[in-house]
Amino acid sequence: MIAGAVNARREAVVPLRVRGPNGMEVVNAIVDTGFTAGLTLSRAVVQRLALIRQSEGGAVLADGALRRYEIFAAEVEWGSAWRPVLVWAVGDEALVGMRLLAHHKLQIAVTPGGLVAIEPLS
Repeated sequence: MIAGAVNARREAVVPLRVRGPNGMEVVNAIVDTGFTAGLTLSRAVVQRLALIRQSEGGAVLADGALRRYEIFAAEVEWGSAWRPVLVWAVGDEALVGMRLLAHHKLQIAVTPGGLVAIEPLS
């Protein structure tokens, strides 16, 4: 199980270990069910981990604007195993998207300090 907590802004946050060619870093990632890809990281984290660029992509934001982003390869500790993930270099916050949450149950006690739990489906 991956466990986290709801912050004061009522965002569901989970700590994730992410690694690349230059080491490993723990990031506090916000669960974003509106993000269909796997993971976003800040450009600073991407650079510190020396992630390798794979491609670029586009996304339509909530306001309808289209943005282009670079996509990098990394590994994330997901449950008890490391798994490959494509990382979008976006903004200053890490986001966990629906691709990582696929085949998992997400529970959120939506109150500051409430439990966030991500468990594989049986």
